[in-house]
Amino acid sequence: MNVFDAMTQRRSHRGAFQKRAIDADDLEKLIEAARWAPSPFNVQPWEIVLIQESEGKTALADLTERAIITQFKDPKFLDDNSRWMRPTEAEWQERGDGVLLSEHVTLPKPLQNAPEKFLEELLKNAKSFALLGHLGAGKIPAREIATQVREAPLLMLVTMNCKRFPPGQGATRWMWLSMGMLIQNVLLAATALKIGVQFVSAPFENAADREQIRELFNVPTSHEVITLLRMGYVEEESGDSVRLQTSGFVHTEKIKAK
Repeated sequence: MNVFDAMTQRRSHRGAFQKRAIDADDLEKLIEAARWAPSPFNVQPWEIVLIQESEGKTALADLTERAIITQFKDPKFLDDNSRWMRPTEAEWQERGDGVLLSEHVTLPKPLQNAPEKFLEELLKNAKSFALLGHLGAGKIPAREIATQVREAPLLMLVTMNCKRFPPGQGATRWMWLSMGMLIQNVLLAATALKIGVQFVSAPFENAADREQIRELFNVPTSHEVITLLRMGYVEEESGDSVRLQTSGFVHTEKIKAK
């Protein structure tokens, strides 16, 4: 697979993975992809923890489950998410951004065929569903996602070594850019190898959970925990995705007023 095909075929994989472990050769290719990521002054400010044993997976799964339950009780979190949820595929395709509601939330059966207008109103008032979160509405999706974390063949914890900083006042900015480039290298390599990847974001939302991750995996205090990637071979490719038209973000010489 060439790099351009990998760019356009990459998807976040939210379903189950094959049960088999990542082959040693493929794991080495993922690591090499990370190793060759660019960074300013070649500082390479990253350290990666590969988690394949049940102890580490279970600890992260439990932390993820608790974090999601907490998120369902948070009106601001629900409201922020709703801004990027698209109720129908037609709107998703037309707008070219955000995520399709049905792919991210398992709606109750009575709502699965609800009219578009009803779903739009539902999203506009998403923060009011925090009450349902306090009544336990988040437990089912939290359990489902935690199971996916626990059963993933590989979890990749990405950290940034803050001691390895480049010169200049923009050092932190360039280090974060480097981390993004490392992750993108891994995503593209995984796509070429038919390995699905999903970001596990819930346990990174607040400082207390990040600190717990640091302690669980012996991450030095000089490191920032960046993200967790859930990885495994996929039975079939994930579905479609959308993007903005280039005219919506590419400018010549200056940004044109909108």
